[in-house]
Amino acid sequence: MKKQFAKKIALLMAITLCLGTASCGKKEEPKTENPEKNVQNVESTDQAATLDTPALQTAFLQANNAPTITAGTAILVEQSTGTILFDKNAKDKMYPASMTKMVTALVVMDYFKAEELITVGTEINEVSLDSSKAGHVNGETLTVKNLIRGLIIPSGNDSANVLATAVAKKVKNNQSLSFAECQDIFAGLMNDKAKALGAVNTHFTNAHGYHDENHYSCAYDMALFGRAYLANSTLAEIANEKSFSGNGADNMFAQNKEKKTQDYSWKSHNLLITSNEYNYSYASGIKTGFTNEAGDCVSAAAMKDGVTLIAIIFNSPDPARWLDAKSLFEYGFNGYEKVELGKAAAVVEAVPLVKHKRLEGDTLDVVFHQDVVAYLPTGEASKVTKTMEYEQEYLAESKDNVVKLKAPIKKDAKVGTASFQIGGKTVLTEPVFAGREVSKGTIWSSIHYFFKNFTSVVFSVKGLIGLGVIVAVGALIFLGARFIGGRRRRSARGYSFRQPISRRGNRRGKRRF
Repeated sequence: MKKQFAKKIALLMAITLCLGTASCGKKEEPKTENPEKNVQNVESTDQAATLDTPALQTAFLQANNAPTITAGTAILVEQSTGTILFDKNAKDKMYPASMTKMVTALVVMDYFKAEELITVGTEINEVSLDSSKAGHVNGETLTVKNLIRGLIIPSGNDSANVLATAVAKKVKNNQSLSFAECQDIFAGLMNDKAKALGAVNTHFTNAHGYHDENHYSCAYDMALFGRAYLANSTLAEIANEKSFSGNGADNMFAQNKEKKTQDYSWKSHNLLITSNEYNYSYASGIKTGFTNEAGDCVSAAAMKDGVTLIAIIFNSPDPARWLDAKSLFEYGFNGYEKVELGKAAAVVEAVPLVKHKRLEGDTLDVVFHQDVVAYLPTGEASKVTKTMEYEQEYLAESKDNVVKLKAPIKKDAKVGTASFQIGGKTVLTEPVFAGREVSKGTIWSSIHYFFKNFTSVVFSVKGLIGLGVIVAVGALIFLGARFIGGRRRRSARGYSFRQPISRRGNRRGKRRF
């Protein structure tokens, strides 16, 4: 019995050895059409990953026929991706004038809801006589939304002071703050907001943009603020309003004579959205600006076929600011097109695996975590090609020039980068991630896989070869065991000390005389 048990153990060990080292029945690894395109130098990707991603990204290819504009500095940006389609001295220091009020509105919306109420105080007297005003009076109550309307549509510096004071007092929980204290607090919040949005050359000292040597920005930063502004649905709605007529508190106190309110009739200063010779049919905001030092400015927006563009114009004397904006919009809409290079969660490619649990599958689907969109010159989309670079920690050594990834890999781990090129020039890079978890294989998981997939595995080419190896090894072990056992039995008979019994002898062991 012991000998039979030992033989079974030896046979099982032989089967295990074949499964583990010969990969008995292992399916063919998927091949790629052009493996060389998948093997990349990952050093450049690793270096790029350590750099801070800019808040705005210059288009990798510039469209032809860029317009000549009057503005001293300007920029054209696609709103959803932050792609810069045109740039003229966009980071030069400039005075933003009332374009400042985009950031004022953004900060207010961080602390108040549109329907909340604010009561006007003496802060409305803290504006210069030549300031643009919405016409508020001390003691009246307005909704936050209507105060922002007063800020944007007639460009009220008094509206800016009311909003800045309300925010500062709320933040500090102190209704006794002076206006000077409120202005400093609010300016600090504006600077924090600008920094959070990625500003590179901005500093604010007040909420309205009235000239101050230390109150400045640039076209690049203003485009950032415009993107954030349009991302807020309430603010985007106000930016596109040609006018407003109504009660400051939306008539909610019509029956309450103790609450002071008043009616307003405001008209936008933005000639791109109002009815006049400079109207642009696709225009949708945002904010104008003017001081002697800043010149005529505009933060303009336009939407066409689902694409929103933002044009920032500094110091372009009327009517040039309107003409410059329209020229930039036409250049952006006609010279570029939105190209979808990949979808979130869609499979980019299936990559062969090694050292994994085969029951979970032999390939890993790598995916994008977000839609991959590029703005390219019109007609260039068909020229885009894609290559993949994989992280060194997941790359397995390959003798057949096929990229393979090695287990273990966690779900959603960044495993590589997709690069899109036109004519050999990279136009966009995007990280790719593991679509599932890949567990590390063991000898027992290989045995499990073998027996669970016995039929398909055994009758494959590699399976038959592997099975032949198993049978041969088993036969050799069996024959070897028989041979060794036979020798031992013969040896035992040849050296026995028992006395042989004579045929004619007495079976009881008695001798005959």
